[in-house]
Amino acid sequence: MKAKAPFFLLGFCSILLVIGLTGCSFGGTSFNLSGASTNASENEQSADEQRLDETVFPKDKVVDVKITIDETEFQSMLDNASAEEFKEATVEYNGQKLENVGIRTKGNLSLNSVVRMTDSDRYSFKISFDEYVNQTLQGISKINLNNNYSDASYMREFLSYELAEQMGLPTPKYSYVNVYVNGELWGFYLAVEQIGDAYLKRNFGNAYGALYKANGGSGSELNWLETIDAYTGLDLKSEKSNGDILLDMLDELNNGTNYESVLDVDEALKFIALNGVAGNFDSYLSEKKHNYYLYEDDGLFNVLPWDYNMSFGGFGGSGVLIDEPTTGTVADRPLVDKLLKVEAYKEKYHEIIQSMLDSYLADESFQARIAEIKAMISSYVEADPSSFYTYEQYEQGITQVISFNKTQTSSVAQQLAGTIPSSGDGSGSGNSGLGGGGMGGGFGGQRPNVLQNGAQPNAAGADAEAPAFAPGADGQASPGGEGMAPGGGMMPMPDQQGGMQGGFGGQRPDGQGGMGGGFGGPGTQQTQAQAQGSPKEAAATGIALILLLLSCAIIVFYKRKRL
Repeated sequence: MKAKAPFFLLGFCSILLVIGLTGCSFGGTSFNLSGASTNASENEQSADEQRLDETVFPKDKVVDVKITIDETEFQSMLDNASAEEFKEATVEYNGQKLENVGIRTKGNLSLNSVVRMTDSDRYSFKISFDEYVNQTLQGISKINLNNNYSDASYMREFLSYELAEQMGLPTPKYSYVNVYVNGELWGFYLAVEQIGDAYLKRNFGNAYGALYKANGGSGSELNWLETIDAYTGLDLKSEKSNGDILLDMLDELNNGTNYESVLDVDEALKFIALNGVAGNFDSYLSEKKHNYYLYEDDGLFNVLPWDYNMSFGGFGGSGVLIDEPTTGTVADRPLVDKLLKVEAYKEKYHEIIQSMLDSYLADESFQARIAEIKAMISSYVEADPSSFYTYEQYEQGITQVISFNKTQTSSVAQQLAGTIPSSGDGSGSGNSGLGGGGMGGGFGGQRPNVLQNGAQPNAAGADAEAPAFAPGADGQASPGGEGMAPGGGMMPMPDQQGGMQGGFGGQRPDGQGGMGGGFGGPGTQQTQAQAQGSPKEAAATGIALILLLLSCAIIVFYKRKRL
């Protein structure tokens, strides 16, 4: 018997190896390729978070938010929306009633765009439960009611946050709501939790770190400016800044190499991948360099996702160089430039992107999820009395989101496979066929595969002079941010070469003209790697099957000898 013990051990070890390779789970314990195990109960939500998801931010139904406010005060708030001044109100949120609540208009370019409209008061609102008295809604102190400006599909932000959650990014809570003011339906909105103490404690276990919000000003690109006072583009949102810890992080990011000592690198890579693949250029990746938070958790900074109403086609069509996902020079965005220059980080970044393509963004599952959301919200969209769009535009918007994802993921998959370039000359994706923004009509862009030997792709098309993100005639930012005209350009149509022709302008809700057209993207044909799967995956599966059969044979042989 003792002589046969090694065979039994060999069989047992083989089974363990198979489990490691295949990622199987038994008895509530999951194993991953790193060899670590995680008890399933550790991944379960707390009772408080489950209750929050069920009663404040449910994903499977629309809840009512009923605001009662003095009519004169409410009209004053609308008439002076740019002031963003709080007014006192009573709010019944999904049946939970709180008095002495603060409410105000909110936004940046989106707010100013609605101000300029002559036929709409559909502002986004911020509800502050603790503005006047010490109270919260199940721990939540502030909720934003976003008006879906620039998003005829009503889905871009919802889908982006859901994707961020699946990627493991610290994501604010969100859900669809029907907003009533003084008993009358005001509009169909998306509620998003404000990043604050409840969010921080839930995601980091504390809320005492330094919290900053990027406003697009000086230093919000995270470059090196030497003094903390020079970073006017980063607004301190916490009570204290923990000394010069932000400056230490920025110094290391720009002038050092030990990035993991000051930054959650995995999280930063996921943040870059989310914005790049989802086409969200109203972000750190563009000249706007805003719509993100930084949170310092015991000396380590985290990049927090925020504001995604411009993702999934908000800039027209698709087209991004995944290793140069910025709209301008990559070197001007050190978070991207420094991290992707490290080969190990770039490899991890590519793995993150591949996981996105294989899961949430896979065409079949993505369309299935959109169909579920559409079934849930369509009746509310149709009844929305203040919508920026017609119901037909809503349906077209959904089609655009689906088309964007299909074309974008096809391009990204080809870049990961190496069949088309993933980078150019360092000037970013703004010159790789990425166009659109506010030109009142599209122009065709070149496919990324026109790049040869690192040469910069041609950004032109029909309009060689049109910039990628142009200001509107009134000097305000038009498509290429929150100020872009809602409605969105129509998706570009495939050309016979597998590439994309330029799109054409959509209609603004104020009827004053179209938004910029789409931009040229890559072909939609699948690569052989897409059709057959990863070679690494195939090899791992084959080895796992052989070892499984071998281990079973050894164990059977061992049992027979014992009998």
